[in-house]
Amino acid sequence: MTRELLPQASGAAIVRAMKDIFIADSHLTDPDDVSYRHLVDFLTSQQGQIRHLVLLGDIFEFWVGYQHCIFSAYLPLLQALQQLERSGTKIVTVEGNHDFHMGPFFSETLKSTIYPDGGGLDLDGLNIYLCHGDTVAATPNYLRLRGFFRSAFAKMLIRILPADTTWKISEILGKMSRGRRASQPKRQYILPEDRIKQYASLRFQEGYNAFICGHFHQAHHQQLDQNQLMVVGNWGTTCHYACYENGQLSLKTYQPAETNH
Repeated sequence: MTRELLPQASGAAIVRAMKDIFIADSHLTDPDDVSYRHLVDFLTSQQGQIRHLVLLGDIFEFWVGYQHCIFSAYLPLLQALQQLERSGTKIVTVEGNHDFHMGPFFSETLKSTIYPDGGGLDLDGLNIYLCHGDTVAATPNYLRLRGFFRSAFAKMLIRILPADTTWKISEILGKMSRGRRASQPKRQYILPEDRIKQYASLRFQEGYNAFICGHFHQAHHQQLDQNQLMVVGNWGTTCHYACYENGQLSLKTYQPAETNH
């Protein structure tokens, strides 16, 4: 399930890109999945046009970074990211609840800025607070579990296990989680708008004038006085993303061309 790291880029071209792209919650597992192919196609089509690519967490269904190998199922996406970096795109990675401890491929090969819990990005004076969103309306039990998985102790345990073993464990846990969801009654998920507004308002008090997160799998954009709040939505059956271009922040949907995959 693993493969050696891709070779380092050399002589990366510097391109003056005019837009910034934000993507969250693609939960990638299998390169043959339609949504996976669409994401790779979209990123490939944007090469040389993006100033910043911001990955807002849960891009992978499961990811922890090892020193000398990567999960082979993710090679198509990682190659697309590497090509973007070579073309001049700055990659910003916000860790999610499915992908964390990003490791040297992101920090060294992609030269990505990595935010384990959230951080800022200034785009032409628009000061944006970025986070995945999993702590916005979290329960105390979830926060304790999250703290454990992100601890130095958990990181050490992950490093001890062979990557193939870690991948197999993630597959088992994923199947168990999907089984539990399938056994539960279907219900309409309600976006916790009030909780998100409260969380964003704290960031606005700190001097940010925009707040962008993922996690909730719903696209939402709201103007709050002089500030903007955005939930990017997920990349799945519908391919949601956010874009900052020509001084405007907006939600968009990728419409893939018909392919013969």
